Amino acid sequence: MPSDISHGLVEKMSIAHPEAALQAITQAYAPSKLDVFGTAGDFDLRLHVLRLPGITYGHIQFGTDVRVTALPPSCYVVCFAPTGGVRVAATRTNQQVTGQRGAVLYPHEATFFEDWSPASELVSLRIEDDHLERGLVQLIGHPIREPIRFEAGCDLENAQTASFRRALQLLEAELQNPSALAHDDRGAELLADFVTTSLLLSQPNNYSEMIHKPRKAVPLGAVRAAQELMDADPMSINTVGELANRVHTSVRSLEQGFRTHLDTTPMTYLRRTRLAHAHRELQVAASSNCTVRRIAHRWGFQHLGRFARCYREAFGELPAETLRSGRR
Repeated sequence: MPSDISHGLVEKMSIAHPEAALQAITQAYAPSKLDVFGTAGDFDLRLHVLRLPGITYGHIQFGTDVRVTALPPSCYVVCFAPTGGVRVAATRTNQQVTGQRGAVLYPHEATFFEDWSPASELVSLRIEDDHLERGLVQLIGHPIREPIRFEAGCDLENAQTASFRRALQLLEAELQNPSALAHDDRGAELLADFVTTSLLLSQPNNYSEMIHKPRKAVPLGAVRAAQELMDADPMSINTVGELANRVHTSVRSLEQGFRTHLDTTPMTYLRRTRLAHAHRELQVAASSNCTVRRIAHRWGFQHLGRFARCYREAFGELPAETLRSGRR
């Protein structure tokens, strides 16, 4: 991903000239070669891209038959075609991708996207290899010894891919209507981690047995250590993966530990802790020089409506009511 492009950015463009289109493809995805085989007058690149930390999600259309030769990228790619169809060929695969039948491509392999019908639209999710590997390590709790190898075909109609489908739906919603979630540093990281974890859990790969192997809950001491970290500085933790790394265990073991010992999850505990801090600050703040929005954002709540609902459930009143009550 180009280093000068910030995360959360949505790009949308329409380009009728192949040379300019190739520059846009290179900027959005990777160095490529573009050959136009259909009617040149029908050529119309339509590109729509969302960027998050470690991942890029986008739609691309050409309006006519082309072949895109992508040089080996340092990322995994999952692609499918909501309309029409595209043939995707790489070292290990040669597949026709459609709306429900996608392909998974590996890093460092040249790939050919060809046989585009005029109505074909390709949707692709690109995950940087180091980002995906970090997500795997957080799931299994120890370093990996070999690269991740997914099954080449991705069946989006399979019940096993339900969580991945939901992740794609969330990306699609952010692409069509960008929200504060993707533009906030913590929100963007959480969204990217959710997508990465969903792919690892849903798409069969050489670590699937290890990922889904039942795990024992971590000892109470590790749970208490995680609690202490969140209590001391709740804004220093953004994901359960970060927390698991800090207490030297896997995500799944830590989550099981919280359910066993506290009947909750690490992220629910973190949200409650941040709510408590926001509550204390609202109690002592002066409404003349402070706002609910400012305090909510300071404690990681970007969506004021959701913050207000959670706050009222926890404290029996709206945050604005606490702020209006003045110093206590």
